[in-house]
Amino acid sequence: MFSNQNLAQLITSAAKRSPQALFGTDTVSMQLADALELARKLARQLGAAGLRRGSTVAFIGVTSEHYLILWMASQLTGLRTALINPHYPQELLRDMLVDLRPDAVAFFDDQFVAPASADWRQLDARRAWAGELTLTGVAPTPAEGDAAEWGAQCEGGEIASFMHTSGTSGRPKFCAQSHTYFIRLGRFIADSMNYTWRDVVYAPMPMFHINPLGYGVVAGLTAGASVFGTKRFSSADFWSTVKRIGATAAVLHGTPLKMLLKDTTPKDSEGHNLRCVFFASQEFLSRFSVPMGITLYGSTEAGGLCHLWQLRPGDAEPAVEGPTQYAGRCRFDMEATLSDEGEILVRQLSENTMFSGYLRDGVIDPSVDAQGWFHTGDRGRFDQYNNLVFIERLSEAIRVNGEYVPIDYVERKLETEAGLTEFALWSRPDEVSGQRPVLFVTDPNFDLARTTAVIETLPRIMRPVEILRIAALPRDTGVNKVQRRRLAGEPVLARHALA
Repeated sequence: MFSNQNLAQLITSAAKRSPQALFGTDTVSMQLADALELARKLARQLGAAGLRRGSTVAFIGVTSEHYLILWMASQLTGLRTALINPHYPQELLRDMLVDLRPDAVAFFDDQFVAPASADWRQLDARRAWAGELTLTGVAPTPAEGDAAEWGAQCEGGEIASFMHTSGTSGRPKFCAQSHTYFIRLGRFIADSMNYTWRDVVYAPMPMFHINPLGYGVVAGLTAGASVFGTKRFSSADFWSTVKRIGATAAVLHGTPLKMLLKDTTPKDSEGHNLRCVFFASQEFLSRFSVPMGITLYGSTEAGGLCHLWQLRPGDAEPAVEGPTQYAGRCRFDMEATLSDEGEILVRQLSENTMFSGYLRDGVIDPSVDAQGWFHTGDRGRFDQYNNLVFIERLSEAIRVNGEYVPIDYVERKLETEAGLTEFALWSRPDEVSGQRPVLFVTDPNFDLARTTAVIETLPRIMRPVEILRIAALPRDTGVNKVQRRRLAGEPVLARHALA
């Protein structure tokens, strides 16, 4: 059956079925059949250098043609790839690599050179697209056989990838993902997005997040579609790139979606061929004339994605509290419930659908309870049709006198009625109520009187007690998400107390 494939078999099958499909970035690509042959050449170099099925190679770099072809070669060789945010400080990268214990660390350009250590070998992949790899350090004896065939022998439960969490509450943790994890996710997304071999899938985000790799590359290969990544997301270049490469589907995230709504116009998008956008909103679909969008809830741990909803232009927003892009029906091979505290719990119905666990001290900890539930750390609710509505991260929740403040609702009201664009709601401790909301603003067009007037229309527990002007919002370097827990540490430029 299809679900019994591994990633090496998926890649080979896609190239056989759709040899003319394109694979690469929005600037450099080649036909999928040629990409497969190049990847096989690189796989044999990896094997000859002493890497073998089950070895771990960490990728330190932004998405590029070298990055993507080495990922393909690694799957053909049966390697475990660890995809790491290259923008992290060198000392954090080193600590993460010590935790990971890789056999080799790959780098792809001069800007992001991996930390050196006697504990791992350096893999220079700056000419991978030209078929050249350089692996320094002492090489173990190469294993026998054709290295390009080793990956096809991997069992579904073998680990294919390690992908780290954002690290907003401590050092980023590595999530172990099996071949079956990706195969099931790729098929689910390909079916939900109606990908076919005629599609051109554009995934303009860094590959160390599940969206571009799982929803874009793996799902695109599942359908034999053309797949394009990009070095860096740019709202200014998005629509011109979409039109230039003939993209029919795009894989985004919440922050890029907001940037496109803020920075681009329908005129910029005129002439595009997008028929579906992953992580869309009704406003986005209507403004840019896209016929279908996908909203979701999920995580790297929860199978890459566990809940999904399809949107059409003109649909009503499905919920008033929480980021409504996260509402949806549960995936067919998973189930969900809520704890007494309202925490979302998810469980797989088929083995290896979810992540295999967190890597801790060289051992993979399944990180589920005795009944197999993964505790997401998110708060949610079910609507009358049993659709899940994500409300907020429990670690980012604001509770006043025991009642939750709906952060997204307050922020959307300030955005639409006060005209704020660069701001975030967080909290400060309060002896009486536990917490009180605080508004952090960097917006140069901030109007104190207008903002205060909007705040006064909110229920009392939702009203910020002060407005703090700061220079910049602390954001995740991968998807530009505001890291609320860091807001309290930002230098305050001005303070406005509210009644």
